[in-house]
Amino acid sequence: MTVGEFRRDCAKSIGTFAPEEAHVLCDILLANVLGCDRSALLLSLDRKMETEDARRMAEAVSELSLGVPVQYIVGSCWFYNREIKVGRGCFIPRGDTEFLAAAAVAALPEGGSFADLCSGSGCIAAAVAQTLKPNKGYALELSRKALPYAEENLKDFPNIAVRRFDVLDEEDYLALAGELDEGLDVLVSNPPYIPTDDIASLDVQVHYEPETALDGGEDGLRYYREIVRLAPLILKRNGTILFEVGIHQSADVCNILAGAGYSTACIKDDRKIERVVLGKKD
Repeated sequence: MTVGEFRRDCAKSIGTFAPEEAHVLCDILLANVLGCDRSALLLSLDRKMETEDARRMAEAVSELSLGVPVQYIVGSCWFYNREIKVGRGCFIPRGDTEFLAAAAVAALPEGGSFADLCSGSGCIAAAVAQTLKPNKGYALELSRKALPYAEENLKDFPNIAVRRFDVLDEEDYLALAGELDEGLDVLVSNPPYIPTDDIASLDVQVHYEPETALDGGEDGLRYYREIVRLAPLILKRNGTILFEVGIHQSADVCNILAGAGYSTACIKDDRKIERVVLGKKD
């Protein structure tokens, strides 16, 4: 059997449970199995499909049929034009979060400093670092499973420190503050923001991701409240806070920031949803 014939059969199999994405998912998995990109895959359709590669592809399709995210199967995804390594226990970056990364890039002054709170894979910190080369940055994440991915994704940026950090724990803020000559220019965060009771109704793929990266408490706003409350410990007086928010959360997060003395603004994504909330003190 040729690679092309095998590809056709696999796409048909994937189509039984993911009809709209079958061909795209098939090519992602098959290119990963063959160790090439999609362009090289398309140039290899006439070659023989090796038995071991066919076995590995069958296993990948089986995992996909169970709802395992394709990013976990191949071990990476793309974010802000950069390949980001991910795996079980590490939240998968979404395209929506690129709007937050772009906003952080725009907000950070040249040679400035920032912290990416609830950093997960470190994708936002990597996006900022590759674009601006800031003086100092921190990728702060609580999960021990996610931290190795952040370290891997940020290994090319020696000015970005990856650290275990609980954004709900004041002691962690105080410890970081003790290392800073002055406060940071920007805090950026895509915190857990799904209300606890809504998690059970999410798509099956999401349930393979760490619940701690999703659960924002009873109303989904727990992390916003605590980050805004504790931010002055590490943020300059005229610094900027940037949050990703869920649908219909922007007004509530603006109110939290306004209550702490910040002027606020919202940035919409490509679906005209208010996706990023910015807070700044004059």
